[in-house]
Amino acid sequence: MKLKALTLNGFKSFADKTKIEFQPGMTGIVGPNGSGKSNIIEALRWVLGEQSVKSLRGGKMPDVIFAGSQTRAPLNRAEVVIELDNSDGFLKQQPPELVITRRIYRNGESEFLINQKKVRLREIVDLFMDTGLGRESFSIISQGRVEAIFNSKPLERRVLIEEVAGVLKYKKEKHRAQKELEETTGHLNRVADIITELYQQKQPLEEQASIARDYLEQKKQYDYFDLNNLVLEIKAKSQKRAEIQAELAKIKDLVVKHSQSASKQEQLTANLHQQQQQLEAKLDAAQERLVELTKQKGYLSGEEKVSKQTREYQELQRKDTSDRLEVDQKNLRELKEQEVKLEEQLAQVQAQKADYQAKIDRLTADANIDEATLNEQVEKLRQELFEKSQDQSALQSQHAYLKRESEHSQSLTASALAKHKELEAAYQAAKEKKHQAKADLLAAKETVAKLDQRQVELTSEVSKYQLRYDNQKERWYEASDILKQAQTRYETLKNVATSYDGYYQGVKQVLQAKGKLAGVIGAVAEIITVPQEFSQALEAVLAGQLQNVVVTTDEAAKQAINYLRANKLGRATFLPRNTVKRRALTTKQRQILASQQGIVGVASELVTVNAADQPILDYLLGTTVVVKSLAEATVVARALNHSLRIVTLAGDIVNAGGSMSGGANQQRKIGLLEQKQQLEKLAANIDLMKSKLATVELEGNEAKQQLTASKQAVQQLAPKLQAAQTKLQQCQQQFDISQVELSHQEQQLRAEAASQEEQTKASMQAQTELKEVVAKLDQLEQAIAQLKEQLAYKQEFLNDTRTSQAKNQQKLTKLKQELAVVEERLQSVKLQANEVANQIKRLSENIAKAKERLAILKQEQELRHGQVEDLADKQAKVKQEHAQLEQTVAKMIEQRKTLHAQVAQAEEQLKRASELKAAAYDEQSEKARQDSKLEAQLDGLLTDLADRHELSYEAASKLENLETDIDYVKRRLKLLQLGLDELGDVNLGAISEFDRVNERYEFLAKQQDDLLAAKAQLEKSMQEMDGEVKRRFKQTFEEVAQAFEEIFPAIFGGGRAKLSLTDSDLLTTGVEIMAQPPGKKFQTLTLLSGGEKALTAIALLFAILKVRPVPFVVLDEAEAALDDANVARYSQYLQNFEGKTQFIVITHRKGTMMNADILYGVTMQESGVSKMVSVSLAQLEQ
Repeated sequence: MKLKALTLNGFKSFADKTKIEFQPGMTGIVGPNGSGKSNIIEALRWVLGEQSVKSLRGGKMPDVIFAGSQTRAPLNRAEVVIELDNSDGFLKQQPPELVITRRIYRNGESEFLINQKKVRLREIVDLFMDTGLGRESFSIISQGRVEAIFNSKPLERRVLIEEVAGVLKYKKEKHRAQKELEETTGHLNRVADIITELYQQKQPLEEQASIARDYLEQKKQYDYFDLNNLVLEIKAKSQKRAEIQAELAKIKDLVVKHSQSASKQEQLTANLHQQQQQLEAKLDAAQERLVELTKQKGYLSGEEKVSKQTREYQELQRKDTSDRLEVDQKNLRELKEQEVKLEEQLAQVQAQKADYQAKIDRLTADANIDEATLNEQVEKLRQELFEKSQDQSALQSQHAYLKRESEHSQSLTASALAKHKELEAAYQAAKEKKHQAKADLLAAKETVAKLDQRQVELTSEVSKYQLRYDNQKERWYEASDILKQAQTRYETLKNVATSYDGYYQGVKQVLQAKGKLAGVIGAVAEIITVPQEFSQALEAVLAGQLQNVVVTTDEAAKQAINYLRANKLGRATFLPRNTVKRRALTTKQRQILASQQGIVGVASELVTVNAADQPILDYLLGTTVVVKSLAEATVVARALNHSLRIVTLAGDIVNAGGSMSGGANQQRKIGLLEQKQQLEKLAANIDLMKSKLATVELEGNEAKQQLTASKQAVQQLAPKLQAAQTKLQQCQQQFDISQVELSHQEQQLRAEAASQEEQTKASMQAQTELKEVVAKLDQLEQAIAQLKEQLAYKQEFLNDTRTSQAKNQQKLTKLKQELAVVEERLQSVKLQANEVANQIKRLSENIAKAKERLAILKQEQELRHGQVEDLADKQAKVKQEHAQLEQTVAKMIEQRKTLHAQVAQAEEQLKRASELKAAAYDEQSEKARQDSKLEAQLDGLLTDLADRHELSYEAASKLENLETDIDYVKRRLKLLQLGLDELGDVNLGAISEFDRVNERYEFLAKQQDDLLAAKAQLEKSMQEMDGEVKRRFKQTFEEVAQAFEEIFPAIFGGGRAKLSLTDSDLLTTGVEIMAQPPGKKFQTLTLLSGGEKALTAIALLFAILKVRPVPFVVLDEAEAALDDANVARYSQYLQNFEGKTQFIVITHRKGTMMNADILYGVTMQESGVSKMVSVSLAQLEQ
């Protein structure tokens, strides 16, 4: 087979229709990167059936359509056509000329044609399967495919050998057989489950059917005698009840008479008791008050005595404290007078001491100065006065110099100050400029920080919403799976319900023909709604009645019966709405139930039904009572004299008449009510799950919208952040410039400030020195004046000293003696003054405490005086009340004695009246009980007559051939009952149900055999396919391995290589490649260099082509990783396949181009549109 041509029209960059014709040999396709060369290969893969959009470098399949350019509008369709010459019959059962077309439209619709005939994509894929020309076969080899060979795992390389071996169709067939086997196994499991269920139904039904036939025969006789017995019993009990009711009327009159008498006496006794109780209450209160007053008298007397004693003691304390206070106050006044005198005396003595001390000091100083010393002092003062005069002259000269220097410095300082102001203004301007630049920089940083923070927040939101979206998707899948499971279970149960599995044959046929038969409403199980907690009880009590068919009229029932009889479809029981009569409890029965324990309710009141069917419900359950347990059921049954049917929540039954049934099976069958409840529960769950699924889907969409919004916000933020960062850089540069300028201005200002500071220091120094000189001059002038004054004083003193020294010595001695006497007196006065001060302090404290104590005593005396008066008043009142109360108590005691006698007499009369009333009531109750019992028995008998025989008493009593001997009737009934009891519970529908179940069981058993045979055949076919796959794989592997060992040294110019299997199982083994290029050791492919790996992979592909030649091979830059030498070997080796295989080579390598038989160039002369051009081999060589 040969590839004749490939036509592209609107496919990717090939906007115009482009046809590429291929000749035998090697066709090269060249062109710059991005020109559209690879689009040719993708077009070839696409037309051969490629379905992966990702492998075509697209997002969705319509992406392969030309998307438009700056000068061209987008196209709405893409088409690729491949023309093949199949004259050699390479593709079996195909014509010699084969044209395959694939189209796709912008709306996603696709067309596939073989020789202009529309086909499916699968037909194209199957056409090339195992031919080596498929979309993923080894006939299309790209650089990525070469890399995939040496990068893939051994198990992934196995696919290459399988493609060569042509086993993919076997694997596909096996996969298809595997699916069929799984489906068959699923069918088998379902059939087996149904057969098991039917078998479990069939066994007991077979036995039940036999028992049912026996039961029907005995039941017919029993019903006759039971009817006879009921008629006789009703007649006898009716007569007995009439007699009791006559006696009861007489007793009721007597009860009324005794009741009225007893009521009057009871009222009289009650009044006397009330008076007695009121008197006793008043007497008790008066006596309690009397005791209380006696206690108050004693208490008030004691309190009065205590208050008087306390008042007397407080008076004594007050008087004693007052006397001590007067003494202390007198002593205090005397001490203060003494203290004043001592202070005056102390001041006089201290003044005397000071005067004496001053005199002594003067005389001592004068005595120490002698004449020589005075002469020396006078001379010294003259010398010092001379020196000071010289210093004054020098300072006056310095003062004149410093004054001139100060004036010059002030002039220089004024000039420097002006310059400093100029520099200060420039500095402030630069500082303001820096401040503004800094503010701009901070603002830019803040903006960037905020945007960074916002980016972090948005990124976090994206992660959060992505996680939420993923969680919602997971929840959706989980909810969807649960919903599918529930729907499957619902459909299964619904199918069971609609096919009426579990119903008697006759009932099933009527219900299935509901559309044909007029007036059929449905089975009882269908029309009633039973709460789950009561389903077991009602399933047991209704049993086969659940399959009774409700119809509108008796005519509809007749029509359905005729339908069953005419077609021999079985039997059914019908409940016509217009003839079925209600059954209900009597008032008496309800009263009895109200007094019993464990009552759940009347069964008909626990079930919901349409209003039209309420009579039917009352007929079935109106006289059935539901109780909690069997123990309570037996108690209630006895209380009702076994007149009603009672069922427990567990399904145990106490029938009217006393018979009981109950127990449990080892494997409980799901009843019709429970089946209906499960169906309703599943329907509710499905609605709930749909709602939940919708909620989850809505939340998922919200999460997706939030995720999309967050991603868009991140994208929108990016340019803002970029602009802010750019502005931040600009502000940083401006800030740096302003900082440099400010630093320059600051240096100039500092230099000028330093110069100014030096000038100021010099000026200040001059000022300071000038001031110092002025100060020194002032000091010298003062010192000179003082020296002159001292010199005059000393000179005069020297003259006086010479005459007065002797007199002063005598005065000094006398003054020292007088001073010693004064000091002793001063010490004595100080001691006296300290003692007096201490005494004054102690007396002052005592006086303050005494005054405080007197104030407290005065308050307590006033309080105590008031208490004494209050106690006296209270005591007088209590005495008066006590005397009056004693007289009242005495009168009440006399009244109590009189009333007690009256009460005793009234109680005796009441006792006699009550006894008469009780006797009459007892007799009335006994007769009423007998009447109620007979009424209940009659109701029970009438109910039994209606339930068991569907007759009223009037109709039954008119029947002919009834026995009149009740004893004979009861004996026959007992014998028949024993026979029926031995049979136990009988399923009357078991006969028809057994026939239906057995028929279905046999049908499904045959179907199971057919499925088992089909399963065995599928397993056998799969084993045969596995054997064929193993055989082909082994044979092909050995051939490819042999060819690989031959081709590897041919391409590498030496060395060796080997293919090996990683596992003995030919169905799962991988393929390992070992190679030894020249000069290297024998090692795995992964340890070779990149070029060696690529050439080894190419050698393997050549080996495959040698074993399984294909009509054409596409090489898409497969040699890209090879160096020039290896490219030459690669291109030369391609010549070995000449005549067997066409090569379409896309390449950039000159060595490959040189060996091409024909070259096509791909270029984009127009932007975005690929064109095919011819390439001159001569130009290529140049």
